[in-house]
Amino acid sequence: MTDNEHRQHPRLEHRAKIRVNVTALSKEFLVEMHDFSEGGLFLLWPEDPGLEIGMILKVQTTEFENAPIQTAKIVRIKPGVGVAAEFINPA
Repeated sequence: MTDNEHRQHPRLEHRAKIRVNVTALSKEFLVEMHDFSEGGLFLLWPEDPGLEIGMILKVQTTEFENAPIQTAKIVRIKPGVGVAAEFINPA
């Protein structure tokens, strides 16, 4: 099966700078988004800062002022490329 067969929402290719706070690492990064959908996003992150599947991220676009902060969970890592994160509702 391909990744597309597992998708619940169509993705839109869109490049934008994203501010990412990695809760477990207590660090903030500025990375580029490759694409997004209603369910999540793929972040280009070629250097490995110690990310793991299941880590919680707080993501915010830098495209406009006071953009909402979304909570997401890393669900897939492509070493040397980036991470796929699924939006979640904080508990």
